[in-house]
Amino acid sequence: MNYVAVNRIWQSATLFFAPPLVVLLVWFKPAMNLYQWLLCLHLPLLMLHESEEYVLAPLSFKEFFNLKSPFGSKTDPNFPLDDAYVFQVNIVIAYPVVILGALLANVAPWLGFSMIWFELIINNAMHTIIFQTAKPSYNPGLITNSFLLLPYGMVTLLVAAGFFTPLDWVLSLVIGVGVSAALAMKTRGRLAKLKASPAQDTGTV
Repeated sequence: MNYVAVNRIWQSATLFFAPPLVVLLVWFKPAMNLYQWLLCLHLPLLMLHESEEYVLAPLSFKEFFNLKSPFGSKTDPNFPLDDAYVFQVNIVIAYPVVILGALLANVAPWLGFSMIWFELIINNAMHTIIFQTAKPSYNPGLITNSFLLLPYGMVTLLVAAGFFTPLDWVLSLVIGVGVSAALAMKTRGRLAKLKASPAQDTGTV
């Protein structure tokens, strides 16, 4: 698969699909309870966040992460994140969980909330704390994280606190932490692979 071309398509499409989705959700809000509506709202907000990260920012999130963040290789714009990795994280993991979580909000409310944990803890920590440790500056996704996803996540957390059972909290945390841990391990593994490669040993990339 040509991940570069595929990523370019879906990343550009986020700018066009997010606004109409928000309008549709406002229109259909009376037909849903507040928690389900909030989980449905997660999809267009995530799209707006990704449009900032990959379309509107001067340097895309992938290149910023690889070259300027504490987790990057600092030398290779495709390590540890490459286009296949970006596709897998967003299209294979995030979008299906967000969509299924919204559809199953009244049956398995913990599923959609697992991605809220990801927004509140991992995403927020990266954009507002970790990426700012060396030299505070703009990073791709900072604006939408700070003014959209963080307030949205806090509101959803307060709504969930009104009816979540202990099991709901546990299941949402297990999935959210599990996904985060799996991605962290993969990222570290790709960095280790780069450092162990002959090209790295000879000082070339």
